[in-house]
Amino acid sequence: MFTDTIDDINGVALGLRRLAAAASRCGHDLDLVGAGASRRVFIDDCGVVRLPSLVRRSLSIYPEMVWSVPRPGPLAQWLVRSRPEIVQCATPGPIGFGAMASARSLRIPVVAQYHTEVAEYAARMMGRRSGVAAGAVVSWFYRHADLCLAPSRSTAARLSGFGVEESRIVLVPRGTDLSLFSPSHRDRASLARFGIDPRSPVLLYVGRLSREKNLDVLLRAHAILRATHPDATLLVVGSGPVEDALEGPGVVRTGPLHGAALGAVYASADVFAFPSETETFGNVVVEAQAAGLPVVVAAAGAAHENVVPGVTGLVADGGRPEAFAAAIASLLDDPDRRATMGCAAHRFAQRFDGEAAARRTFALYRGFLGASEGSCVSRS
Repeated sequence: MFTDTIDDINGVALGLRRLAAAASRCGHDLDLVGAGASRRVFIDDCGVVRLPSLVRRSLSIYPEMVWSVPRPGPLAQWLVRSRPEIVQCATPGPIGFGAMASARSLRIPVVAQYHTEVAEYAARMMGRRSGVAAGAVVSWFYRHADLCLAPSRSTAARLSGFGVEESRIVLVPRGTDLSLFSPSHRDRASLARFGIDPRSPVLLYVGRLSREKNLDVLLRAHAILRATHPDATLLVVGSGPVEDALEGPGVVRTGPLHGAALGAVYASADVFAFPSETETFGNVVVEAQAAGLPVVVAAAGAAHENVVPGVTGLVADGGRPEAFAAAIASLLDDPDRRATMGCAAHRFAQRFDGEAAARRTFALYRGFLGASEGSCVSRS
């Protein structure tokens, strides 16, 4: 499984690591492959295979993201030595393209996952022309995979729009750690470490702090909310290129949180607000519901597909801060409804059990290999 974002703190990287860990527990042979700064192939302390890089560069508008162009020779040689039955490309970046090219030359079937709206991100961060160019590259990438995995209905539709045949698109929802994200970890007093009064309403955001997440709408919605709820706190968990802009009365930033600390913050907040319109799945929306939080999400993108509107959360227009603020206020003003929705959200999220998701994924691999044994699956 090849990825360009193995070291990033995002849903793609964390989800791939969870899948690799689940594979190991189940006795499956899965290698997670990224890039490294070394001149040779090595395996790091987390078991990730690191390929030597020809070039390593960070994006000027997103310095935390490092893009590596793998050396073709070591990549191909590693595939020859490891003899995988499937090569899975998790990202349409240099490593994904390099892995696809090497697999094609060795006649190894290629599975591609649609994790990120690359074209939409490029358009929002660098302008429409960049978005169009990125869309053309991404479209070519997925059309040349033998099988495409889509985490949501909207991403499946996007793949179809690229020209990928429906027979080569499979819907594979992601899983999460239901033991980590649980109402049992609620500890309202723990929020005091961030300077938050446990008696005040707490609105939570978890994710990358970058332009494509529509965070200006969240900030404006919070400012509107404060007019009627002056003690409302917006707790922001994560890091990214726009983090310094996330300031204002009642806004508290924690930086990245992991493990038990993250689980406790989820379970101890009142409402989860996520205005991003570029999600392909929305891992954090599932995590919040698993922790017993009602959620407010944008109508655009895929995050709303993992919400039962009016039951586990609310769906609002991500382009209108006043609509987002009104949805949040309606939950803060009705504790009984909020509690009922939180319980329903927790029950709903149980379908996203990480171990079950891993089993479904490997069953899909087995079926794919069985179907491809009698035919030539490699595409030109």
